[in-house]
Amino acid sequence: MKFKITERKIGWHKEFDSSHFLVLPYESKCLRIHGHTYKVDVEVWGKLNENGMIFDFNHLSNLIKLLDHKMLVSEDWVSVKGDGSVVVEKNGKHLEFPRDEVVILNKPNVTAELIAEWFAERIAEKAGQNIKKIRVKIWEDPRSYAEITLER
Repeated sequence: MKFKITERKIGWHKEFDSSHFLVLPYESKCLRIHGHTYKVDVEVWGKLNENGMIFDFNHLSNLIKLLDHKMLVSEDWVSVKGDGSVVVEKNGKHLEFPRDEVVILNKPNVTAELIAEWFAERIAEKAGQNIKKIRVKIWEDPRSYAEITLER
């Protein structure tokens, strides 16, 4: 019996540590600054490119380096001072960080769902025409995750 290739996919898993807080219209412990050891699972479907790969794992590693040991905030909550430092004002907080300690997400909040979306969008920015589907799963803890799938 002869087999044929019907689908190609890569998978990748990594951890990173980041802090955040949420903006919610109700009382929650998540309104306070806290951190997670996030786990991210990535799957990318597609055809081999001219280099014989679907997607370069180094692009994924670089995203982790960007997020690891940083404070994640929404762009809606920040202003940048003349010296480049980032001021976060939300939930009655007034926080100031050196620019290199903060990742400003172009999202209205910093939930696992929106972090997964942000991560998938960064992968899509690097994806060639050979990519047909991207799936990202972000685990906040061993019990809780958010998942998003992008398709062409």
